[in-house]
Amino acid sequence: IQAISLLLTFGAVNTIITLFTELRKWVTMVYRNLCKGSKRLIKDLNRAIVVNFIREKGPISRTAIAAYTNLAQPTLTVIINALLDQGIIRENGKGESSGGRRPSLFEFNTHYGFIIGIKIEIDRVLLGLVDLSGKLIARHEETFPLGSTGEQVLKVIRTGLERLPCAGRLLGIGIGASGFIDAQRGVVVFSPVLNWRNVPIAAPLEKQSGVPVLLDNDVNSLTLAEHWYGAGRPYQNFVCVTVGIGIGSGVVIDNNLYRGSACGAGEIGHMMIDPDGPLCACGERGCLETVTADSFLIRAAQEKGIAHSIEDLITAATSGDKCARDIFAMMGKNLGMGVKNIINLLNPQAIILGGERMDASTFFLPAFAHVVRRHSFPDVARELIITKAQLGEEGFLIGAGTLVAQALFEPPLYTGRKPGRDIFYATT
Repeated sequence: IQAISLLLTFGAVNTIITLFTELRKWVTMVYRNLCKGSKRLIKDLNRAIVVNFIREKGPISRTAIAAYTNLAQPTLTVIINALLDQGIIRENGKGESSGGRRPSLFEFNTHYGFIIGIKIEIDRVLLGLVDLSGKLIARHEETFPLGSTGEQVLKVIRTGLERLPCAGRLLGIGIGASGFIDAQRGVVVFSPVLNWRNVPIAAPLEKQSGVPVLLDNDVNSLTLAEHWYGAGRPYQNFVCVTVGIGIGSGVVIDNNLYRGSACGAGEIGHMMIDPDGPLCACGERGCLETVTADSFLIRAAQEKGIAHSIEDLITAATSGDKCARDIFAMMGKNLGMGVKNIINLLNPQAIILGGERMDASTFFLPAFAHVVRRHSFPDVARELIITKAQLGEEGFLIGAGTLVAQALFEPPLYTGRKPGRDIFYATT
């Protein structure tokens, strides 16, 4: 306003007119671009709603889809025809007639494309071919020496990808790895198990494969799989805890996987239990992992002179060895003390237990459940469900694939799209 007043003072009327003319052109251009973007966004959202509804509820009729989505028939017809043309959905028989012709039923084509799920372990890489219903179609394994670098493991992954059969359209690759993962950048920030720091995984593999590659914490991957296909399906709020070489957790809040502000949520294994306790692989002392993970079990067994490996300890406990069973009971008690803090903090509907050491759950689960219910807030403990993961080891591969499936199915709102994900959101 002051600038305009000065211009008027000096008689610069033509300059003001020119300025307002250019400003009007700029505002008009911005408005048109916003309208154009909004129309595309609305199309993408409508398409996503239809795809996800058919995926979850199919086979289902056009009438039922219209009732759920509230989309006008012409709009719905355009979307369904486009999805049929692309092969994303398909007709599957006829429904019951309500007086006229029997309606066509539509279902999601779970073999429209496939996803490769990968889990990076301490000395091996597991690869699985997963369809769009979360079914594991094929599996392959490659080993590598302990202490291998990220670059060395990437070479092993590339070899595994060449050997894993994939007779169909590859939509993407999902990878789960232990430790603190920057899922946005696809980087292993810190993994005590692998002894990696700031190792890029997604970008080099994406460049080599030519398909989208997503990286996340391996327990987050398992949690997502259990939420979509396994023990977590009935719950909107739950925590999946894994026990084995390390201790980890994945957190689902209001049906969404919670990753935290820097993708570091869920590192329950590095919750400090005893500041003067054993040294942890992360560099701190007395982490939950030091009194619950495999290293604790082996150390305790060796101190008692009853076993030198996890397998021997399980064998001893199975044979009725009281000392072996006491070690597992102590492990369960320690795990329960750590998990009860999470329960009091988050008040989940359920705790889902998974991971390698569930093969000994008979020996530690009773002590775990007792401590959790004894030391959590009474009202919380009374309603809490404690259950086992349903998908087993395959859940990590299915979950890694689900990382990609989730990115494909969700509508592109405010985040950028990765190359190739527009297959579900092509202009109709």
